[in-house]
Amino acid sequence: MTTIKQYFGLAVIMLSTASVFGQSNQSTSQSSDLDNAEVIIEKISNYDLPMVVGREYEKIKRIQKNIQPTPQQYDLELVEVEIQDSIPKQLPAVLDGHEEKTFYDKYIRLGYGNFVTPFVEAGINNNTNPNLDFGFHLLHKSSQEGAVYRKLSAGSLNTIDGFGKYYSDYGTSSVSLNFNRVGTHFYGFEGDETLVDQDSIKQIVSNINFKIGHEMPSYVTGQDFSIKGDLFFDYSYDHYNASEFEVGIDVNGDYELDDNSKIIGEFIAAVNKYSNKTTSDIDMNQNRNWFKFGAAYETRIDELYIKAGAKIAYSGDTSSNDKNFYIYPDVFVEYTIEEEALAAFLEIKGDLDLVNYKSVTTMNPWVSNNLSLLHENRLIDIKLGVDAIVIDNIGIRGSLGYAISQNMGFLVNDPTDVSRFDMLYATENNTGVFNINVSGSWSKREWAVTASTDWNMYSLNDSIIQDAYHRPLAVNTIGVKYKYLSKWTFGATIYNEIGIKALTVNETTLQQETLSLPVIFDMNLSAQYAINDNFGAFALVNNLFSQNYQKYYRYNVKGFQLLAGVSYRF
Repeated sequence: MTTIKQYFGLAVIMLSTASVFGQSNQSTSQSSDLDNAEVIIEKISNYDLPMVVGREYEKIKRIQKNIQPTPQQYDLELVEVEIQDSIPKQLPAVLDGHEEKTFYDKYIRLGYGNFVTPFVEAGINNNTNPNLDFGFHLLHKSSQEGAVYRKLSAGSLNTIDGFGKYYSDYGTSSVSLNFNRVGTHFYGFEGDETLVDQDSIKQIVSNINFKIGHEMPSYVTGQDFSIKGDLFFDYSYDHYNASEFEVGIDVNGDYELDDNSKIIGEFIAAVNKYSNKTTSDIDMNQNRNWFKFGAAYETRIDELYIKAGAKIAYSGDTSSNDKNFYIYPDVFVEYTIEEEALAAFLEIKGDLDLVNYKSVTTMNPWVSNNLSLLHENRLIDIKLGVDAIVIDNIGIRGSLGYAISQNMGFLVNDPTDVSRFDMLYATENNTGVFNINVSGSWSKREWAVTASTDWNMYSLNDSIIQDAYHRPLAVNTIGVKYKYLSKWTFGATIYNEIGIKALTVNETTLQQETLSLPVIFDMNLSAQYAINDNFGAFALVNNLFSQNYQKYYRYNVKGFQLLAGVSYRF
């Protein structure tokens, strides 16, 4: 039975949220001061409030030391690792989500592939101490030859990371450290490759990330609230003069009002500085400090789950197009039509999607020295959908959505050097995006299948940006995994992108031309064989049909790729 306390809490939050919808969606009428802009298509700094959908809020009893929370572990399933020009990734984490994984303390994998590609991976996980968990992981993969011009398109990937967790009567303390280094070359150049020196087109993008924090769940506080705090540090730099420094704090928590409702909140803020030197030898320095604060009320009333709240964000960017306060709604409503079979949901939210050097170069390392950065102001994002379980072991989610954004960015080739990319931002008017997404999964005994299709149709009203450059119209994926006689594991992934367009600009006449890139169709295969409890063998095939496609204009991916090796666990 719903209490008066629940209804009162819901009414207060809904009234405060209603004011958010009065926020003007006015566009930025000023023309951009930036000749070259950039936009991140995949934002990794998108902080949403934690949401719990469709579960009872039971208070957790104090956990005995011999029954620790599940520790972080490095996935021991073989994961296909490819450098920046590889499109599909194997999906073992998704496909294996329903299985209980075997835990090993130490492991190493060694492999070799065409394009002169050595592969080394090693990891250590340790949770023998009931109060302490820690782990280390390292990975090296390099190709001495690439898609075109042999050594001129060589690439490498190196990562080293570790974590530690300490459990005490005062909660869980954690620390993590990661180093990532991507080596590549600007091989999308024009002209005679015999006149190009390999070192002159080298690009290396490195990142160091450190985080330390502490968490106190309700069973530790002995009260109705939980709290978690982190301090984080992030530093990225390239082979030339680009660098980005960020240090910040992230605090979040929740307060349980009763067994079915709670209030959640999060505050995250960072000091950020981006520096570069343009091709005209001009120093570029941007202070890009920001913060976000959000709160929401969650409750379950019979078959209805409601989350209602709001978020405030501030961007203190040096650019006048990206220095402001913003207010966004944060609403999610789900109604269970048939228990464990059918539910419908409505989501209304917005956010300041952080665009930074790390996220842009993670997506595309071939960026220009003229790269400028603007955060994307996602004014409103509405999504309506259903979750269903049909027939036997088949789960489906489908949704329709529409979003309106300011400062949406698009990657374009630099007219003065087509091998490098700048970002153009739609600062004149808002950009609309209509989205259709359908995903599903099926599993039965040895079989597991996943599939998804994601369509984005853009509505642009900008004098310079006529199309959604390097943003595909649709991305389609099918993944299949099969286990045979407990020794063999086979996998296959089909990946498809359509509707990718690129912009070319004549350096002399400034005449623009929009190009349609060929359809991407890729198929990957994998096989693993467990020789015994310790030894194993594996083989991976990328781009089975050796398709010569481009995700980014002028950058062909490698053709048929084969990598094989052995593994040892101890």
